[in-house]
Amino acid sequence: MVVALCGCPSPKKPEAREPLRRDPHSHAQPERVAMRHLTLDLVVDFTTRTVAGTAELQLDRRDRTADLVLDVDGPVVERVVDCATKQPLRHTLGPRDPILGHALAIAPASDCVRIAYRTTPEAAAFLWVEPAGTAGKRQPMLFTQSQAIHARTWIPLQDTPGVRFTYDAAIRVEKVEAGVRPLMSATNPAAASPDGAWRFRMERAIPSYLMALAVGDFAFRPIGERTGVYAEPSLVDAAAAELAETEQMMAAAEALYGPYRWGRYDLLVLPPSFPYGGMENPRLTFLTPTVITGDRSLVSLIAHELAHSWSGNLVTNSTWSDLWLNEGTTTYVERRIMEALRGRAYADTLWYLGRRELEAELGELPQGARDPDSRLALDLDGTRDPDDVPAGAAYEKGSLFLRTLEHKLGRARLDAFLRARFDRLAFRSTDTRAFERDVAALAPAEADRREIAAWLHDPGVPAGAPPSTSARAAELERIAQGVARDGAVDASGWNTLDWMVFLGVLAAQPVSAAQLRALDARWKLTASPNAEIARRWFGIAIKADLTEAAPAVEQYLTTIGRRYLIKSVYDALLAAGGSWRALADAAFDRARLVYHPSTRDTIAKLLGK
Repeated sequence: MVVALCGCPSPKKPEAREPLRRDPHSHAQPERVAMRHLTLDLVVDFTTRTVAGTAELQLDRRDRTADLVLDVDGPVVERVVDCATKQPLRHTLGPRDPILGHALAIAPASDCVRIAYRTTPEAAAFLWVEPAGTAGKRQPMLFTQSQAIHARTWIPLQDTPGVRFTYDAAIRVEKVEAGVRPLMSATNPAAASPDGAWRFRMERAIPSYLMALAVGDFAFRPIGERTGVYAEPSLVDAAAAELAETEQMMAAAEALYGPYRWGRYDLLVLPPSFPYGGMENPRLTFLTPTVITGDRSLVSLIAHELAHSWSGNLVTNSTWSDLWLNEGTTTYVERRIMEALRGRAYADTLWYLGRRELEAELGELPQGARDPDSRLALDLDGTRDPDDVPAGAAYEKGSLFLRTLEHKLGRARLDAFLRARFDRLAFRSTDTRAFERDVAALAPAEADRREIAAWLHDPGVPAGAPPSTSARAAELERIAQGVARDGAVDASGWNTLDWMVFLGVLAAQPVSAAQLRALDARWKLTASPNAEIARRWFGIAIKADLTEAAPAVEQYLTTIGRRYLIKSVYDALLAAGGSWRALADAAFDRARLVYHPSTRDTIAKLLGK
């Protein structure tokens, strides 16, 4: 450290912070007692499928007479003591709410409490992957998914995005062969300590949903000065080649929105059972292997998770009612990064696909575009699991709102606004009220304010939304519309995005089974190893009753656990009925134990199981 003496001006008075709204998805009372640092000392046991040890919480006691209230849903609390005196503390576990779990109330003590606990094998954050579910087929694997409110299923803590804390951890792994190691959303060590523990530290305050742990046979490849890839040894080289542009993405994002503040940005490629495309765990994005296509066509997903390093991880929605602040802003930033990396035409195709996805989701809501869930600023309560709330509006309507502001204010002004907001609110949580107030200062006219309010609080997409046009998509639309006429398609040189556009349009065309079979024979769509292409083709094949595709459909559903991909295939099977419905039931019965709990619950509800 270098200390300089200067006649510097006095530091500015800290900005007054508007109190955050109470999070309906947490029992915590952080306005009275809040976490500020977490220390974990845990043992991972693959034999019992449990994690056990201690969680030590350092506290900010704003009311010294108040109990510390934590969220717990599954972990068995064995002992609670004062860190300083080691004396037991009175603690009570409230009745279990089916969504929120239990409130754990701990009597007032010093500014630190230590909780000894163990998880259960059913923890909703965990997926314990058998060796058969990994690429290497030799070692088991564990990974977590804490968003939205699953951190409480493996750590007793204040499980709300409105509370941020730093953490450190010591992780030991029981009875595994050499090569198996843990990784976390923190500074990851190159080797274990002499005592056998792997030690981690996150020095930037994060919300609970970004707590992440993975344990497996992982190799590492650097791909840039600040970036690298972890994956199973047999996949790591292909992953590194696919993700080689990550450092360029970081540079593009920094040029737009300011410095990257998390040190390193590494990625971990998990098995196909990972339930999402990616999870933006700080310093270590968790990633689906379905992004590895060999043509780098889907790396906008990496741009999205990287963009969360500004919108989400740096500046966070304070409750799940304001998810759009994370995901809508991130989707907008993702497309700006991809425009800088690949050009305007590529970004236009992403905007086109996003608008089609938004329109499709609006069409599936019970009240269509008038459905309350199509608003950006939601008003959720604790009776709804945030995982069950449709998220298309948060991502696509949210990003379209920012694109509307770009058209209204000019790109330079919007970029300056976002960058200043990231700086001012860095490592804090905020809400839609604050955003609406901030953006209204840029567009103070009454008509502008009404338009902004309509975007945030009204359902559907306002009429003034900018069009999401793409010259390349328009060309592919014409090709898809011509299939019913002549059946011939020259797809030489197409990339994954081209196929996504083409198949999306083809699905609505009156194409005969014979023409579809001819298309499949030429381009081998049923056998495509590309998960994005396959899921769109399977929807078409199922609707056309191409029964020869059934084995490939079942194989897809029993080997991929990414919820977004497989749900649309299950939807198509249910719509077709008959033997296709039977296939859906059979596939789920086979795959339910290899799906992550979040995927399993979604498909079980869909099938009525």
